[in-house]
Amino acid sequence: MRERQIGGFASLPAAVQYAAQFPQQTLNWFDGSGALQQPLSYAHLSERMLAYAAQLARHATTIAPNDGIGPRVGILAATGPEFIAAFCACQYLGWVPCPLPLPSLMQNVDRYARSLANMQHAAGMSLLLGPEAMLKMLQTSSALQMPMQAFETLSNSVSAADVPPFAEPDAESIAYVQFSSGSTSQPKGIAISHCALMHNVDVILRHGMALKSEDRAFSWLPYFHDMGLVGFVLAPLCAQVHVDYLAPSTFARRPHIWPTLMAERGSTIAYAPSFAWQLAARHAASVPTTAQLDAVRIAGVGGDQVIHGALQAFVDAFAKHGFHADAFKPSYGLAEATLAVSMSHTPFAEQNPELVDCGPPLPSWQLTVRDSAGKTLPANIEGEIDITGPSQLSGFFIAGQLHTHAATQPVATGDRGYVDSAGRLFITGRIKDLIIINGRNLWPQDVEAAVSESTQMPREHMLLLQDSRAGRHGALVLLLHEKAVRKQESTSLQEALQRAAAAATSAAGATVHVCMIANGSIAHTSSGKVARAPTRLQFESGQITILASTDSAYPSHIPDTEKP
Repeated sequence: MRERQIGGFASLPAAVQYAAQFPQQTLNWFDGSGALQQPLSYAHLSERMLAYAAQLARHATTIAPNDGIGPRVGILAATGPEFIAAFCACQYLGWVPCPLPLPSLMQNVDRYARSLANMQHAAGMSLLLGPEAMLKMLQTSSALQMPMQAFETLSNSVSAADVPPFAEPDAESIAYVQFSSGSTSQPKGIAISHCALMHNVDVILRHGMALKSEDRAFSWLPYFHDMGLVGFVLAPLCAQVHVDYLAPSTFARRPHIWPTLMAERGSTIAYAPSFAWQLAARHAASVPTTAQLDAVRIAGVGGDQVIHGALQAFVDAFAKHGFHADAFKPSYGLAEATLAVSMSHTPFAEQNPELVDCGPPLPSWQLTVRDSAGKTLPANIEGEIDITGPSQLSGFFIAGQLHTHAATQPVATGDRGYVDSAGRLFITGRIKDLIIINGRNLWPQDVEAAVSESTQMPREHMLLLQDSRAGRHGALVLLLHEKAVRKQESTSLQEALQRAAAAATSAAGATVHVCMIANGSIAHTSSGKVARAPTRLQFESGQITILASTDSAYPSHIPDTEKP
């Protein structure tokens, strides 16, 4: 038997076929109770990839575009082996897979279908694959018109004679389309080439993770998100790594299952946004006292701004379970970079609680910080971050056409931050999130962090905005979900709101009005990030019901008889 190979592949299908030599290495899926649902060896994954390719090839004459790129195929990113096999099969055929989000909990069928139709239009998708139940649901809506095929109609194996030849890709050709987590009405299809993908995977495996033969990964991240897709599906395939999976919905309902299973499986690598580590910490009491997390050597943090307090909460809750604080590796990345740009190895005790460093850039990445006029800024001066490197996007799909992005052209990330004299990257926020109040720059995340620290209200249940309506004079408003307010002990509702207002006003240096709103009113992107602009627009248009507030300028929208 040949030795396991850590990266160095020209394409994903080549990596899967190589991994077939290691049947003892498996991908495993767990159900909502934490029970092992279905294991899949790399040998069986390779077999299923070839079987899917043979059957999907029948669509070739009806879905082939005339733009020379290859058919774009939407794949509903249900957590399971079918998605991975379908993704790999598309690449095997020379097609371009497009991972698509699943419907959110409160999203109706027509709205979900419209969002998929917008993505179809953006990327020029000509076929949709997914679970049969979801496709049947989508077929009830007239908003989405596209040929569909259910995973359940695809056999897991076929005769070798039926398998088409491997369409070995050109390195610069498009490997997949990653939709950004921004607007669903005007989605942005990020085109990633095979060479960009393989380069970033190699950097992740060899430099970021410094992968070891005994490593075992665990992930609940969605497959349609760059961190879940590249970090915990595609990269492991290129290193024949054991991976254990949990559906995102299971983690959301029962956060304690994540650390519990990591302990049971001896996981060494996991990644998640800050809020997820904090959420797991809040449910630590449900984790068996015997659970041990001492094997975890990389507890990566990314996907959103890294919050020190969230990580400290996990350390406090799980130190008794053997978790080592230095396992935390704050990172920076984005879909336009394939995934990974930087990773910190600063010991946790040496991290600044006010602003965590995301480490120096990984090999081949160049970071530039510039001001609003485009001038390059020196170390320790804050501005917008640009990146340049071999893993950056090839372009964007808009209205079915690929708009190329030159390999030498820097990518404007839209993130604000600085690089210190040691070359470490610090992220301070999103350019578009900046609030200007009385001539000062104010980051809403800073105010939210201060309120959370002062009141112990979870940050995911609050949002600071600036009211842009006429007559409001740019007033600052902090929205709080009802559940966060009502969890405050030994205090009345109004006292809880006033405490939050005092903390917010102190942090902002200006008056902040507080409004309690219905749970779930704060909008989120498909990847779970707070969607600030959509929430502000909904608030200003009266679509968000105010249940209680600290100021008569923001009266309750409910009758007095129903007020809390």
